[in-house]
Amino acid sequence: MRRSTTVVASIVVGIAAIAAGALTFRSGHEAASSGAASAAELFYGQTLADADGALRPMADHRGRVVVVNFWATWCVPCVQEIPALSKANAEAAGKVAFVGLGIDSPGNIAAFNARFRPSYALLAAGASGPELARRFGDSSGALPFTVVLDSDGRVVASHLGRVDATMLRTWLAPYLDDRPS
Repeated sequence: MRRSTTVVASIVVGIAAIAAGALTFRSGHEAASSGAASAAELFYGQTLADADGALRPMADHRGRVVVVNFWATWCVPCVQEIPALSKANAEAAGKVAFVGLGIDSPGNIAAFNARFRPSYALLAAGASGPELARRFGDSSGALPFTVVLDSDGRVVASHLGRVDATMLRTWLAPYLDDRPS
């Protein structure tokens, strides 16, 4: 009798585990598919200080293609990719917005900006930056991390690690044709 009770209990526990696993998979899948959308809304909902201390609402980028680059002044690959991002920004000629979200202090970002003068805005995301990057898919929390949002706020490209000119050209080519902006 004891043995049959143990078997029945094991079967019930097994069924419960399978059901819980299925529910977790389903909710995880739904969260992943809606995660980028909620990340975009979180991005557009922020107002961040630029290197000069001026507040910049990210909502100003709604309806535009945006390259969002998560970086830090102390991150060597982040610093190495800035010339490629600056060149791509210049080539985009206002058709694409570029935003560098610094996971750093406003003072460090201001000093960095004064020294290197990238052609796009460097903003102080501070402690909220890693959470936003995670929501966009940077589960490791490593830098640099770059995301391209289309004009509807959908993630159309993302990359963990240093980006180069070829990657940026490939990602942005559909948005840089000869039609007026």
